[in-house]
Amino acid sequence: MRITRTASRRTLFGALLCSLSVAACGPAPEGELPGEKSPETGAQQQPVVYGVDHRTDVYAYPASVLRDRAEQSTVALMRPSAINTSNPNNVTFNASPLRTAYNLCSDQRFLEDPTPAFCSGTLIDDDLVLTAGHCITSSDCSNTRFVFNFYRTSATALKTVTTADVYACSSVVARQVGTTGGRNLDYAVVRLDRAATPRFVPAPIRPGSTALPLNTGVSVIGSGSGIPFKIDDGGWVRDGRAATRDYFVANTDTFGGNSGSGVYENNDVTVAGILVRGVTDYVSRGGCNVVNQCTDTGCGGESITYARPAIDAYCAVATSERLCEGYEPPPPPPPVETFTFTASNTNSAQQNTTNVNVTLAAGQTLTFGTCSLPQATGTGDTYLRLFNAATNTQVAANDDSCSLLSLVTFTAPTAGTYQMRAGCFSSGSCSGTVAYTIQ
Repeated sequence: MRITRTASRRTLFGALLCSLSVAACGPAPEGELPGEKSPETGAQQQPVVYGVDHRTDVYAYPASVLRDRAEQSTVALMRPSAINTSNPNNVTFNASPLRTAYNLCSDQRFLEDPTPAFCSGTLIDDDLVLTAGHCITSSDCSNTRFVFNFYRTSATALKTVTTADVYACSSVVARQVGTTGGRNLDYAVVRLDRAATPRFVPAPIRPGSTALPLNTGVSVIGSGSGIPFKIDDGGWVRDGRAATRDYFVANTDTFGGNSGSGVYENNDVTVAGILVRGVTDYVSRGGCNVVNQCTDTGCGGESITYARPAIDAYCAVATSERLCEGYEPPPPPPPVETFTFTASNTNSAQQNTTNVNVTLAAGQTLTFGTCSLPQATGTGDTYLRLFNAATNTQVAANDDSCSLLSLVTFTAPTAGTYQMRAGCFSSGSCSGTVAYTIQ
């Protein structure tokens, strides 16, 4: 998001509240909030305000397509522990107000807003959410919720959220964090546990794969610093990175919690990108903190991954009439094999296990688990290990990828026979069906 101070603007808070330093404007991921660690390590920074602070509550924003996107297409990513569903018709949130969470000075904005979100996202298909790759991994899937309707309807009231507005993660379909082939990308396409339509409306993706021209107006919608959705329509492109088209740089007023936010090209209000990195959000002023303000052309700007590479990656492995028109259909999924087990006193799958051998060629990937794969099930706290059968050395293991269930992915460095071993955590009892694929 971007705040103009007469030339100063926004701060992006990446993971972990970043560091509340008077930092020189250097880029960082926006996503983590106090006490919340991003799944990805590495130094990504947070947001800031550029020039004037354009953040606006949804209720205060004029009726428009952009406001519709906030009300119908935007999600806040939260942990289950931050959500109180004891009254299904009136979900509440367990979180400190912004004032307390960030030790803000009394003249700062949105002081009493709650801060339960750690990232943001955008509904792009019936059951698909686009967010930043550093906001979620497959192992975080079961511990992530996607909350619609997280916005204010007045200065003193939040929109009523029900359990119908809260979705779980079914799987992370496509994800990349890092530089591959000279392109620095940070995205994830997540499948929800059920369709969000027609209750909510997917936002359209910007067509084509061209870079955004310099000075193109852009807007951001999300939960900066974890608070209810804000709309910032005052940003513009400072560098479209036409040579790589991996991300663009803009002066949006964004903060930690905005990571994963949809960034819209203003003319057509289509999703052009995903907010992923920025400048330090807050700086110290005496005994409290204030928004870090930069000029509209100052600091490093906010980094926004183009949406198109995420769609390309999704359509390479899955289908969607809305997203994948014109793409070659993906190859058929690998066949799923299974075996069942019942076990107890396995010392975390180190004894009394059920063992199954598979043969892998160099470079082949074995995925096996009691969750996430078709036909995979489990009861109790499962534990899976993988050994090189020739040397009897462990090469991979997993305990709780999906809550108490397990999922392992391993790419063979050399051809050989590998042994899957299914057991239970510690000395407990468990059972299940281990599904596995080789591709």
